[in-house]
Amino acid sequence: MGRAGPSTVESLKQNDTVTSDSKVHAARPAGLGGIMIGIGEQVYSLLLLTFFFFEVYATGFIPYIGKALNFVLLSWMYAYYCFEYKWNFTEWGLEKRLDFFETNWAFFAGFGSPCVLAIFFFSPLVGYGFMAVLFPLFVLTATGTEAEQVISTQRRRFTGAQLGKVPVFYAADTLLMRVLSLFPSESREQTQDNKTL
Repeated sequence: MGRAGPSTVESLKQNDTVTSDSKVHAARPAGLGGIMIGIGEQVYSLLLLTFFFFEVYATGFIPYIGKALNFVLLSWMYAYYCFEYKWNFTEWGLEKRLDFFETNWAFFAGFGSPCVLAIFFFSPLVGYGFMAVLFPLFVLTATGTEAEQVISTQRRRFTGAQLGKVPVFYAADTLLMRVLSLFPSESREQTQDNKTL
């Protein structure tokens, strides 16, 4: 990270990342369709994070391990919030965001933990005051760095020591899909109308 410029190998890897990013952008339709998909992803992301917040809140009531689980889940939540600004700006799709986040879960747990430490070890007033100062700094850190390239480079360097993917948002996603399945969609209603005709 402290080098003056990327080596030729790193620049080739970055070019691979750029082409994969452009493939993601090419997959999204242009015009009104792309805008609607973007709005749909934002709404789904908002609902997913709301359900995840309820999951974080509920884990605080589990005896013995509840506080530790709460700490880890809050760390992930704050890290996701910090990086979401950058991912929205670079137009990463929701599926790509979640895959990258769940693949690099250890990095994001460490990235979000300083914000949570302030909340856990100080009184609520002081803890949330520290949080109000730290969170914007962490958002700036997340948006001002090339963390994705650094993480990818380090993962390629240590290929034998991979931690694997952890489905961080699995419970929230499953619960959200069940709630959404309770509401009839327009296409289902049209299909049923066509069957009756």
